[in-house]
Amino acid sequence: MRKSFAAFMVSGMLAFPLQAGAETVDLFSAWEQAREYDAQLRISEAENTMQQEEVAKARAGFLPSLQAQSSFGRNRTVSTSLVDPDNIEGRRYYNTESSSLTLKQQLFNLGTYASYKQAKAVAAKSDAALQNETTGLMVRVVEAYFNVLFAEGNRTLAEAKQQAAEARFQQAEKALQHGLGTVTERDKARADHDMAKAELLVSQNSLDFNRREFERLTGTYPDEIADLAYNRFEPEAPVPSDIGEWIAMAREKSPDIGMALQELEIARREVHKNQAAGYPALDLVAGRSFSQSETNYTIDQVYETWSVSLQAKVPIYTGGYVSASVRQAKAGRIKATEEFSWYERQVVSDVRKYYNATINAMAQVDAFRLAVASRQTALRSMQKGVESGMATNVDVLNARYELATAHQDLTRATFQYLLNSIMLKDTAGTLTEQDIHHLNTLLGQ
Repeated sequence: MRKSFAAFMVSGMLAFPLQAGAETVDLFSAWEQAREYDAQLRISEAENTMQQEEVAKARAGFLPSLQAQSSFGRNRTVSTSLVDPDNIEGRRYYNTESSSLTLKQQLFNLGTYASYKQAKAVAAKSDAALQNETTGLMVRVVEAYFNVLFAEGNRTLAEAKQQAAEARFQQAEKALQHGLGTVTERDKARADHDMAKAELLVSQNSLDFNRREFERLTGTYPDEIADLAYNRFEPEAPVPSDIGEWIAMAREKSPDIGMALQELEIARREVHKNQAAGYPALDLVAGRSFSQSETNYTIDQVYETWSVSLQAKVPIYTGGYVSASVRQAKAGRIKATEEFSWYERQVVSDVRKYYNATINAMAQVDAFRLAVASRQTALRSMQKGVESGMATNVDVLNARYELATAHQDLTRATFQYLLNSIMLKDTAGTLTEQDIHHLNTLLGQ
């Protein structure tokens, strides 16, 4: 079974038994499960499919349209005399039949062109939104995965603290019984022991909560997940090392900036589309019509007409509707411009934040590694002290708890480094499934 990092390093600590036969979940399998299970991602995929069809709909305006129409009727004519209306002079029944075929092709229409360009921007924005949702899910899965691991470490730490507190309480109880201690010392040890038991319950509840959050993303309750193989992990500085290059990449590839940029393009095309409503439009119309009818005056008359024409539409006055629409669209363009500037500044700020956080977490990892080594040395000294009679088992348990605390601090710094690295790539728009696979290679027994 997988041991948490703290449990692996601190021998002799009690571990909660995991479900027998439970399959170990690793990070990449968690990502694959989330990709199939997450409703938000499926919604974004469906939305993207919908928006891509806007291009085909707009493109249809450049293509010819062909329409056919046909009708058939049965008619009855009754003739009477003006002198004697009740006297019916005759009845006649006849058929009428007509059909037409009309071909229409736009030759000049600025509105159609603007609508097509706007539809392209809508599709591009949808692509960026899907990328943003996909990488956002990657980040949420990584965060949920590490939260479970960290919660397991907190539970192990709480176990170590509870064991040490229980040993101190028993020692204080025995000392009091033999007249070597005080009631105050015994009561303080009991209070510490009770608090440690409460903290153990809190850590267990926190672990279950984080497992449920993981289940909410992936559909799987993680009884057992693969821990980070710390012996194979070595933090590295972000590549490229120049933060200016990260900012440049973010301006080019960030899905947030991409969505804002396409929203600005949509607003620009909306202005063009409304302005086009005030310009002429020219269509080519060709058609064929056929009709056949019989009346009192015509028998078996057949008409067949072929026509080709140019139809021009010139808007003259619309009551101010076009002008108002243009002003409204220009205001929307200003709004989109400011939103783009805001998103760009926000992304640049986030890149700096995650870049600096990654560098800072690297330094913390190095510092806590030294702290762990010092705590390990102290534990070995305490164990030797027990053999020589200079220390007690309580001292050893205290040293183990301090070592577990140092390990959990190292675990926190390590997870912060990995998560900040992922967030940096996500913000810069360079996060891919390959990055999840790389993190997965750092996991192991």
